[in-house]
Amino acid sequence: MQLFKSMLTAIALVSSLAAGSAFAADHTVTARGLAFQPLVINIAPGDTVYWENMATHNVHMMDGLIPEGTEAFVTPMSEPVTKTFDKEGIYIYQCDPHIGAGMGGAVIVGSPTNLDAIKSQDVSGGLGRVVDEAIEAAEAM
Repeated sequence: MQLFKSMLTAIALVSSLAAGSAFAADHTVTARGLAFQPLVINIAPGDTVYWENMATHNVHMMDGLIPEGTEAFVTPMSEPVTKTFDKEGIYIYQCDPHIGAGMGGAVIVGSPTNLDAIKSQDVSGGLGRVVDEAIEAAEAM
C-alpha cells in the first residue's frame, strides 16, 4: 500500500511539472533600424524571449536594472539571442552601439517586483527613455 501511495505521489509531481512547462510561451523581439519592437514586453515566468534581426546589435542587461540575484549579461554582436526568464521583475537592456539613439528595451516577467529599485536608479540619455517606458508599463499593470 505504501508503495502504491509513493507511486501516485511521484506521478502527480511529474504531471504538475510537465504541465507547468507546457504553458511556457515564446515571444519575439525584433531589431528594426535603431529600435527593438516591442520596446516593452510582458511575459510569464518560464517564458522565453527571442531577439531577431540582430545584424549590428546586441543585448546588454546590466546590474541595477535587473532583479536582484539575477546575473547581468552581454550577448555577442550580430547574433540572435534566446533567453528564458524564470525570476519575476523588470529587466532593462540596451544595444551597446546604439543606446545613444535610445535602442533598448524591457522585459517585465510576471509582477514588476523590482519597480522601486528601477525607479531609484539615476539613468539618463537613451537608456533613461527606455527606463521611463518600462516604469510606465509596469505602473499600468
